[in-house]
Amino acid sequence: MKLDSSVAGVGINAYKQNLGDLKESGSKKEEKSVEEQIKDSAYAVTLSMNAQIVLFSMNAADMTKGSSLIQSGLSGRGDVLDFLSGNKTDSGMSLANIGYHGKPITKLSVNEANDLLGENGFFGVKQTSDRVANFVFNFAGDDIELLKKGREGVVKGFEEALKMFGGELPAISYQTQERTLSLIDDRINALTQ
Repeated sequence: MKLDSSVAGVGINAYKQNLGDLKESGSKKEEKSVEEQIKDSAYAVTLSMNAQIVLFSMNAADMTKGSSLIQSGLSGRGDVLDFLSGNKTDSGMSLANIGYHGKPITKLSVNEANDLLGENGFFGVKQTSDRVANFVFNFAGDDIELLKKGREGVVKGFEEALKMFGGELPAISYQTQERTLSLIDDRINALTQ
């Protein structure tokens, strides 16, 4: 798969801009270690998957089942609920950090959720997988070992999302994971040939 350059880096650039603003305002954040970046990668995947799951659940025919899915997955997960509500998490992540400036996920109508999950939607397979892969590409560059570690972080984040929601996710989450890993694998393969 080829990464569409028209959307490449949109989410990560917004996140980097927000981090830059924090640094300029007197925050004394140091460069993150590779391990911290991988952890952030896993966290970003978990948040993205949770957003997809919540949006998907809003569209479920049985809204009671969807609500229980959301409640069970978010129980004790204030950070995820903060993220979906448009607030910053304890680690500083927010919807705005990833480039989303619409209505908070928790306040969307079913039609608005459908639009966000659609083919061209912000939380659709393409845009979500591009954002997650670009997060890895940003910190790894062309370093094959860092790309592999970033890939591991993405897999770990997906596994965390699976655990949060009882071992089963909507099909869109699996499609997003597959495309994300394919983008990273394509970059690794291109660099090793």
